Amino acid sequence: MPKRNNIHLLSSLLVMAIFLIILILLGNSSDKIAVDKNLFKVADQTKIDRVVLKKSTEQIELRFDGAKWMVNNSFEADRQMIQVFFATLLQAEPRRPVAQRLRDSIHQQINTIGVDVKLFEGETLRKNFVVGGNDRKSETYYELADEPAPYLITIPGYRVYVAAIFELNSYDWRDKRIFNFNWQNFKRLTASFAGNDKESFAISFQNKFFGLEGNPKADTTKLNDYLDAVSLLQSARYLPVGESAAYDSMLVTKPYYSIEVSDIANRTYRLDLFPQIKQDRAVLGKLVDGQALLISREDLMRLDRKKSHFER
Repeated sequence: MPKRNNIHLLSSLLVMAIFLIILILLGNSSDKIAVDKNLFKVADQTKIDRVVLKKSTEQIELRFDGAKWMVNNSFEADRQMIQVFFATLLQAEPRRPVAQRLRDSIHQQINTIGVDVKLFEGETLRKNFVVGGNDRKSETYYELADEPAPYLITIPGYRVYVAAIFELNSYDWRDKRIFNFNWQNFKRLTASFAGNDKESFAISFQNKFFGLEGNPKADTTKLNDYLDAVSLLQSARYLPVGESAAYDSMLVTKPYYSIEVSDIANRTYRLDLFPQIKQDRAVLGKLVDGQALLISREDLMRLDRKKSHFER
């Protein structure tokens, strides 16, 4: 009798074990579905020379002109942002298809407010997919164009919101360097102070050296330090129109300080600076094309030099 009971108990345990194994396998089946990790990748991304990012609010074109990436054929792209973008394309992988019960809603969402991504090699379209994310910006979904089958996307080993790089606005792609010139092309710099012509000045290349116009005995070290600060100046952040009422109202006033650089090809780079708002650690500026930006107060201290600063 005890032997029979033991056999019965053993059989019951075996059935329960099999049942648990089936439950575990079913529970993990969605993660074990074979997914092509290269579904959204191109064979050789080094050959991609044009990217089009189409959103509901704007279309952004990133194009390689043979030497540098340009944004909408208007201004040079930030090199680091381009590197991050292609690193994202390379490392992001589909983890699994979106659950069947959520597929239609996510498909509708990312095709309504997501980003349509086109990767070109010359005139040939190599890949076209749509990118979107959830409201909490914690999950990213890709979907091949014209295929209602979204996938959950991750970068293995990292917890990042992959869609963030695709959601940037055009000004976010812009090169952060303000005076984009090199010393071999430098021709002349003028610094103008509103209502203070006496302290305004010009620096130009004279007799193989940079000199202060009208003062051949100016302090060369101070001039070089100033020019280095100008050449290295970067925007802390570009500003969209309407972000700040205080900034927008200031932009229509006269700047207190303007720096203009010209090169041997007669290209002009200009930065207008406005009075600092109290308790604001950033300083408002405007480029020649009207783009508003912020620079740090520390950078302003290196730029805010008057003519008397260089005189001996």
